[in-house]
Amino acid sequence: MFLKNKIKLTAIELFNQQGVSTVSMKQIADSIGISAGNLRYHYKDKAALLEVIYNEMYNETLNYILPKNCYITLFHFEEMMLKFDNLQERYLFFFSDVVHILKTYTTISKAYQVSNLVRFKEGRKLIDYYIESGRLKPENDNIDYDKVIYSIWMISTFWQSQKQVIASKKYKVNKGHSMQMLWNILMPYLTNKGMNEYLELKKFVPQKNN
Repeated sequence: MFLKNKIKLTAIELFNQQGVSTVSMKQIADSIGISAGNLRYHYKDKAALLEVIYNEMYNETLNYILPKNCYITLFHFEEMMLKFDNLQERYLFFFSDVVHILKTYTTISKAYQVSNLVRFKEGRKLIDYYIESGRLKPENDNIDYDKVIYSIWMISTFWQSQKQVIASKKYKVNKGHSMQMLWNILMPYLTNKGMNEYLELKKFVPQKNN
C-alpha cells in the first residue's frame, strides 16, 4: 500500500512538472527506483493510474458546495472557491491538460461530465439559498443564474490553463487571483444586504494576489 501511494504521488509530481502526455510509465518507475513490471503490478497502465488520481481528486470536492449542518454566508462562497483553487494547485496537470485528458481517457471524460452536471445543480441550490436569504437579487428576465453558475465554473476550471495562454508580462488582468474574477462576476447581483456582508468579509479575509 505504501508503494502504491508513492507511485501515485510521484506520478502527480511528474505530471504537474511536465504534463500528462510527456510522462511515461517507465519514467515514473525510474523516478521511484522500481521496475516497470513492479509498477504495472500496481497500475496496469497510465489510464488506470489517472483514474485513481481523478477519483481521489473528485472525492475531495464532494462537500465543497453545500456542506451539511452549517450556517451559510457569502464567506462560504469564498471558502469553497479557495479550496478548489488549492486543489487545482495540487493537481495542476489536470486543469492545465483537461481537454487532452478528456479526449484521451474516456472513462475519466464520462465521469467528469457527470460530476460537472451535479456541481451545476448543487451550485444552483447555493444560489437559490442566497436569493432566499436576501443576499442575491431575485432572478428575472435580465438575470439568468444558470449562466452565472456556468461562468463561475468556466473561470475556476480554466484559470490555470488561461494563464499559460495569456502569458504576456504586459497584460495584467489575469495576473491576480481567480477569486478576484469570481467576485467580479457575482458582485453585480448582490443586494444591499449581500454587499454589506461582502464588505465585512473583505475586512477579515486576506486579499489573494496570485
